[in-house]
Amino acid sequence: MAAPKKKQAQTTDQHGTTQVKGTLAQDYVTVVGASYISFMANIRGQRGNMMNFINQGIRQIKNYPEPTPNYSVQRAFLIFKDEYDPKLLAEVKKIVTERYKAEYREYDNISQLVDFVVSRKRRGREIKQMDFFSHGVVGAIEFGYELDKRESYRLRDAQARMFTPDAFAYGARIYSYACRTGLGIDADLTVRENEDPHYERSLAQIMANATGAVVWAFPRRSLYDQTYGTDEDRQAVEKAPARQEADKAASRAYRKQLSDYQRRLAAHRTAQKNPEAQLPHETAPVAPKKTLSERDAALLKQAQGRDQYNSILGYPLDAEGAVHPVRSGNTPDGVPKKLCEYKPVK
Repeated sequence: MAAPKKKQAQTTDQHGTTQVKGTLAQDYVTVVGASYISFMANIRGQRGNMMNFINQGIRQIKNYPEPTPNYSVQRAFLIFKDEYDPKLLAEVKKIVTERYKAEYREYDNISQLVDFVVSRKRRGREIKQMDFFSHGVVGAIEFGYELDKRESYRLRDAQARMFTPDAFAYGARIYSYACRTGLGIDADLTVRENEDPHYERSLAQIMANATGAVVWAFPRRSLYDQTYGTDEDRQAVEKAPARQEADKAASRAYRKQLSDYQRRLAAHRTAQKNPEAQLPHETAPVAPKKTLSERDAALLKQAQGRDQYNSILGYPLDAEGAVHPVRSGNTPDGVPKKLCEYKPVK
């Protein structure tokens, strides 16, 4: 971890601020796991779940700070490629690199991710934020869950300990959206009241200690169920086309009424030889209020984009990213239902 340069600046007699200047160029890194899809789901074309990690990763890349022309700030999108269609990956690369100006890499072994991290110092860079979107079990982030390559795709304590502090910026943060990264015991349904969750043994704490970064992780399973929106969002999308057409019709009618009014007003002013004259007993038509909100219009646009990709590629890729972030699941009970903070222990 690069030592920051600090400068004190007084704001009042009692209060001061500390300005921290990073010493190296900084990376914001999203890591996307390969996704298992069952045989029957694949046959039925039900590939929405397979796209959860990719769409969440795109959402995260979009939310990072804008990259700079001199690469002092850079976005990176790293994806474990097994079982992903090459045509799909080509389109993901196009979105990530062209729309979001991020570096794009495909990985086929966990050692490649480790090499990326440890090479930061050699390249004069450091990681400011790192986000993992993947399956997970207690003690491991499973970038190849249920796949033939699962052993070579797995991130466990041995790999986490290779993430040395000099690869991470001052104040760096790591987020794991994999299941139970923050839990230290192999609990399935519940952690009993008298049972120690052993957070200090969790993969999240191991990463925090190894990197010097603050790690945020779920002690419970994680849910990607709102990647395409909530039930309320889907209902809004169903109603959106009719509202959109109604708004267009109202807008066309308004423009015609306004044109007619302006024509008659101009004729009236010419007849009166008064450029300020108004039509008697008549006011200008009022523009109609839209019935389709900006939010619902955005949801409709995303849904239409996914449908288009689904028809072309066979996968509901979302160029805007997931509608909502990953959230905590319900199991195991007895531990916090949220992302928890794991600070490095020296």
